[in-house]
Amino acid sequence: DRPHHRRVAEVLSAIDVDLMVRQRCLFGGGTAIVLSHGEYRESVDIDFICSSIEGYRSLRGTVNSQGFQALLTRPFTMPREARIDQYGIRAALLVDATPVKFEIVFEGRIELSPPLESQRICQVWTLADEDRVATKLMANSDRWADDSVLSRDLIDLAMLCADGRIGSAGVAKALRAYGPSVLADFQKARDRLLHREDRLAKCMKGMGMTMRESDLRARITALTIEVPADVADESAESGPAGASPAAGHKAPRR
Repeated sequence: DRPHHRRVAEVLSAIDVDLMVRQRCLFGGGTAIVLSHGEYRESVDIDFICSSIEGYRSLRGTVNSQGFQALLTRPFTMPREARIDQYGIRAALLVDATPVKFEIVFEGRIELSPPLESQRICQVWTLADEDRVATKLMANSDRWADDSVLSRDLIDLAMLCADGRIGSAGVAKALRAYGPSVLADFQKARDRLLHREDRLAKCMKGMGMTMRESDLRARITALTIEVPADVADESAESGPAGASPAAGHKAPRR
């Protein structure tokens, strides 16, 4: 029960849940994974993902005309006005005099699956597991080489996929959006994290993780990507030579 997570929960409990789900805008990112898996690390931001053009247009119009508070059921102090552009809506809300960053991202690269009642957090609808996998694989491709990110995308995948299998439905979405580089970037991210001296320990410390390093290392080592045969064939036909599953990836079943 981390103090900042209590602030995040206070904001989540004030979201107009019906409005957000009506526009197909769902709670995602690392914070959703962390809050639904025992708060294994510190996660400070609130990220909502919207893959509907009409939904994002409606949310953007609402914030433009009525302000960001129109997305909430009770008011919060905001240190600055919300920023809006074609990619997203960004705001900060003060809870206990501490800013909680809140972002709505327009994600046009994948279509989100319907959310599950059993995965709601503070009554807020969240991404389905396959979309958590897809967005984390894409985020890893975008920033795995940035040390300041602390390998959080790979670590989140390790905690999300308890049995080590990165499910094929989410992998398929990431591959269709980014191509076979998703597989190569996953392998490079894992090699970089596990083989650099003290790197995993530094990442864990930076995110306030208290689990045993050996346990997390075992989880990361056990990760295997399940590549659907049809998507693997598409990648092989259209992608570069590295499109085949790299070492550590589970070969597609035929």
